[in-house]
Amino acid sequence: MIPALLIDAVAAYRLTRLATADVITEDLRRIAIGAIYAWHGDDEQWGAMLEDHPMSTAADLVNMDPDAPKLATLLVCRWCAGWWISLAIVVARRRCPRAWAPVADTAALSAAAALLARLER
Repeated sequence: MIPALLIDAVAAYRLTRLATADVITEDLRRIAIGAIYAWHGDDEQWGAMLEDHPMSTAADLVNMDPDAPKLATLLVCRWCAGWWISLAIVVARRRCPRAWAPVADTAALSAAAALLARLER
């Protein structure tokens, strides 16, 4: 049996990638980051960045901005988001292990499938 810590580590990798970089969540990141910029009173700046760089990812846009709101950076920084996601995983594993286990298994298997698929190229 694979130790829960290893499963959780691979699940943390997958969930961090999903939150910060996957194409499937790009639109959600753009919306969330746009709301963060608006909350900071910088919505015109975000709109200008989107207009000037329409093909850039949300991460690219935030990384281009030296004055990006910290919360926006959190949504695109794997080091930053990974810490908080890992904390949530530890809490989930301790508080509700039976509910968390299938989620962790699914995320870990998804990560393994994606990493193995890279070997096909």
